[in-house]
Amino acid sequence: MADNLSLDDQATQSGFARLVGASQPAIAKHCKAEVFTKDASYRVWLHEYCERLRTEAAGRQANEARNRRDMAQAVESEANAQLKMRELYKQDQLILDIESVRKAMVEWSTIGKNELLGAVESIVIAIESQHAITVDREPLQPNIDAALRAIGSYEIESLAPGEGGAGDLDTAA
Repeated sequence: MADNLSLDDQATQSGFARLVGASQPAIAKHCKAEVFTKDASYRVWLHEYCERLRTEAAGRQANEARNRRDMAQAVESEANAQLKMRELYKQDQLILDIESVRKAMVEWSTIGKNELLGAVESIVIAIESQHAITVDREPLQPNIDAALRAIGSYEIESLAPGEGGAGDLDTAA
C-alpha cells in the first residue's frame, strides 16, 4: 500500500483497489452493483468485499436461474397451501362444491316461481271475493310471464368452463 492508509478513512475506489490488489475498474463494478456502502470507511468496504467473496466462493451468489427457481418454488408452495386450505374448508363445510350450489339455486328459483304464482292467484281471489267480480287473468299473464322469466334467469345452466355463467366458478375441488 502506497499512502499509509488508515482503515477508518473514507474509502475511494482507487485506494481500495490498491488495498486489495484489484484494478480500479473492478472496484468500480462493485460500487455500481452496490456491494459497497456509499461514503463508508475502508474497514466497512473491506468487510463487505470479504463477504461478497465468501458468498461467491460458496456458490450462493444470486443469479437469474436461481431467482427463477426460487420464484417457481414460492409459487408452488403458495398454490399447495391454497389447495390445502380449500380442502380444509370443504371438510368443514365452509365451502360447497359447484353442483351443490347449482342444485340449491335451481331449487330456490323453482320455489320463487311457485311462490309468485301462488301469491298472484291469492291476490286475484282476494280481489274477486272482496268486490264480487271475476278478474280476467289473461291481461295479467304478460306481467306474470315476465316475472317468471326474471326469476328463471337466475337458474344456473350447466355451461362448460370458459362459456361464462357458473361454469367459470371455482369448483373448490
